[in-house]
Amino acid sequence: MSNYNSNLSNKPYFRSIIPKDLRKNFGGRDEFRLSLRYVINGDTKILCLKLKEITDKLFTEIREGMENLSLDDIKEILRIEVRKQIKHTQHYYLGTNVFDEEQTIQSLEIVSSRETKMKEELYGENIKEYENKLGKKLEGILTSLDIEIETNSINYKNLRRQFIQLYLLRFDWIRTLIKETGKFDEDSFRREVDEKLGLSLFPDLQSHIVKPKSIEVKYNSVGSNTPPLNQLQSTPISKGLDLFMGEKEDIRDKTEDEIRNSVKFLTECFGNIPIGDITKEKSNIIKSHIKNFPKNKTKNPKYRDKDFHSLMKMNIPQQDIIHLTTINKHLGHLSSFMIWCVNNGYCNTNPFTGMKIKQKKSPRDERDRFTEQELKEMFSKQNYLHYTKVEKDSSYRYWVPLIGIFSGMRCGEICSLYLDNIREISGNQRTKRWCFDILEEPNRPDKRLKTQSSRRIVPIHDTLLDLGFIDFINLLKKDTKRKRVFEELIYSEGTYIRSISRFFNNRYLPLLGIKTNKNGFHSFRHSVIDHLKQLGVEPHFINELVGHSQGNIDLDRYGKRYNPDILYNKCVKRIVYQTSQKRGIDFLSLKLDWKKLIG
Repeated sequence: MSNYNSNLSNKPYFRSIIPKDLRKNFGGRDEFRLSLRYVINGDTKILCLKLKEITDKLFTEIREGMENLSLDDIKEILRIEVRKQIKHTQHYYLGTNVFDEEQTIQSLEIVSSRETKMKEELYGENIKEYENKLGKKLEGILTSLDIEIETNSINYKNLRRQFIQLYLLRFDWIRTLIKETGKFDEDSFRREVDEKLGLSLFPDLQSHIVKPKSIEVKYNSVGSNTPPLNQLQSTPISKGLDLFMGEKEDIRDKTEDEIRNSVKFLTECFGNIPIGDITKEKSNIIKSHIKNFPKNKTKNPKYRDKDFHSLMKMNIPQQDIIHLTTINKHLGHLSSFMIWCVNNGYCNTNPFTGMKIKQKKSPRDERDRFTEQELKEMFSKQNYLHYTKVEKDSSYRYWVPLIGIFSGMRCGEICSLYLDNIREISGNQRTKRWCFDILEEPNRPDKRLKTQSSRRIVPIHDTLLDLGFIDFINLLKKDTKRKRVFEELIYSEGTYIRSISRFFNNRYLPLLGIKTNKNGFHSFRHSVIDHLKQLGVEPHFINELVGHSQGNIDLDRYGKRYNPDILYNKCVKRIVYQTSQKRGIDFLSLKLDWKKLIG
């Protein structure tokens, strides 16, 4: 639609409405205008007719460059959607404890409830609203394939109807899988799709004997035969990675960097190749390269100036190779990326499945807890006060380790505390209890939790109160501009922990002769957990204190968090460190006059 208007502030202009199916080609704009203020009045209408002719021709040329939705396109889109729905079914099943009869019944009831809701949406006039919602999904799919969107065409309406049929079939698949407790035959589900939709999406499964797929063979320039890639499979790795990361909400910058660095092994080794060309052979080559990659490459002068291929030609000594845990982390990120590619139709298989290397040590052996004797040495007055050298801008060296050993909190959780995260919360009685409120806050992007289970309330230990922690907080609050507890810590690479980590792990522990390759600040967390475990404290109380998942859907999703008084009595007050049965570690000898130091 185009028109001429002479009433907008007495300035004539030409306006052209961009058709909905072409707006993506114009950056999402729905119209464009052209001023005619310098055109002679008698010529404006003639010019507008000419401009309309030009824009109509432009729109036609754009459409001619787009594909129409064909039956083959419908089949390919539906095959991908069937794969995604089967994956969804498997995920739902794996999230259901089929060994718990009550939860199985509950899961089946949820499935039936969702199915009923969907059928209600499909009834009568409501179907229009449902089809509009589904249309947004189809628009995204067709746009990504450069296929023209003709919502009134028979093929488009047929595709929309088949999607609805697939969603309804999914409910039956979930019920079948849960009732048969894991008996899962993807081919039988695909046969059912062909039977219901009548499109012969999987012709090789028409009989009960699965025949080998016949693939049209194409020859490349050197005469080797390779199966052809479709449009999605021809997507370059870099574009697929950007789409993959774009679907991850609230991801940490550090985590995104780790994922991109892992996938970077592919592009540095093979170039920005199509995702569909990533084979099992290539994944084995990447694994062998990762196993021989140097640690701290950017910091080590021997390796930081070398490119990928130069590094792979070097004979890097074993002591310089990245740790097995890091190797598996890279392989895990690559596998996650490829799983997403499979689910979204960019490739047929995940070549990185089962590639992780089995570790001989269990996770609990990865890090040591501190012994009571080591804690005594660490928090002795002559050592602790001497080396922490508490001044106005270095209070973090004093408080952060103490909070860690009496709470089990992660270093990042302690270092990112804001003043209003230390507050009094009502317990079982009318009195309130001082607590750390560990949470993510939308207006504070520097505060990130490791997992959803990390959101919790941690009662403050009596020893910290006796050492004057609340007095310290109240003194800080006198500065009305101050927001954080440890503002002297600098935010770097998504965290505040760098300074305390360098002080504690690289200076303090080595000076005391306590540092090993299996301990560090995180050992405080292990110390708290093991201490409570040896006292016979129930695991669900310990998990609540330190922010671990309960491993039980009823406790994780439906149960409220424990009252601070309960968590204090069950866990916090039982954190008492002794070098012998009658001799405790004297933490109170560390008490300082904070009013003199920072008042």
